[in-house]
Amino acid sequence: MRRAARQYYPSAREWGHWAAQDCMTLDQMPYIGQYSSRTAQLFTAAGFDKWGMTGAMLSGMLLSDLVQGRKPAYADIFNPSRSMLKSQLFVNDLESIGNLLTFTGRRCPHLGCALHWNAAEHSWDCACHGSRLDEHGNVLDNPANGA
Repeated sequence: MRRAARQYYPSAREWGHWAAQDCMTLDQMPYIGQYSSRTAQLFTAAGFDKWGMTGAMLSGMLLSDLVQGRKPAYADIFNPSRSMLKSQLFVNDLESIGNLLTFTGRRCPHLGCALHWNAAEHSWDCACHGSRLDEHGNVLDNPANGA
């Protein structure tokens, strides 16, 4: 986009930019439904992987049926409690273990994984669970609830 702007609008100046950190599930299907079997009245919709507008519409339809006691035919596909035993899970686990064992002074207050400086976002990012902290260690994005 920047290249096109320079080409077609050479006198334009960038005054800001936008970035997103979107939750992505291991199977690329969002979590939509009852949060867990122990929380009958708690529902969630997350993991849209940059498809928030579409996911929001789907979530509205699915969740409205679920809270009224109806179970749509496709509810199991999006069930947050579905099995996540996928090969990527093991890759993520190995990466998390590596981050836990990395010697560094900067640790995530969530579960102690190593933080990595993100020069583009000017933040400390945790590869384990997606926490982001500013240069002073203040939480920008969750789940860093130990801060």
